[in-house]
Amino acid sequence: MNKPRLDSVQFVPLLERSAADQERVRQLRNAPEVRCHMYSDHEIGVPEHAAWLASLAANPSQRAWVVLYMGNIEGLVSLSAIKPQHQSAEWAFYLSPAMQGQGVGGLVEFRLLDLAFGEFGLQKLNCEVLASNPKVIEMHQKFGFTLEGTRRANVIKDGRRTDVALLGILAHEWAAQRPRFARLFGADN
Repeated sequence: MNKPRLDSVQFVPLLERSAADQERVRQLRNAPEVRCHMYSDHEIGVPEHAAWLASLAANPSQRAWVVLYMGNIEGLVSLSAIKPQHQSAEWAFYLSPAMQGQGVGGLVEFRLLDLAFGEFGLQKLNCEVLASNPKVIEMHQKFGFTLEGTRRANVIKDGRRTDVALLGILAHEWAAQRPRFARLFGADN
């Protein structure tokens, strides 16, 4: 696979996509390589997925976008717990197994940070990552996230309790990191 380019990644609101595209998102979420990094790793059924989609439509503190890579649905990115009064939110994403480890995650992170601190005007962005996923923790730290704490033994995975890393980044920290990534990804400043 060639090095992915920033212009090959787009975010499109999930609720504006067809039922077939929304089903593709459910299928991606149910891939074992994705489920193993989620808090809940059961297979999401059609009714549960439909209820989640309905909750998105009714909740202004949540936004979800389909990640399009080269025009194909390859993941999901979301903002949740959006608090305008505090200019803060949580974010999360997942990619199809085929995209994992290919550099697409970095492009998604760059685009999301620009969206959060630009269009949404946030000053603080948080995320949580299972300690069993050190590559994603490291990626977030490369983008300027700080490890702010650990929720010890917070989630049960494979019958064992596991820690959750708490990470955060401030708008001015992203502003300091952004030029380096803009050069790396060939983004307009």
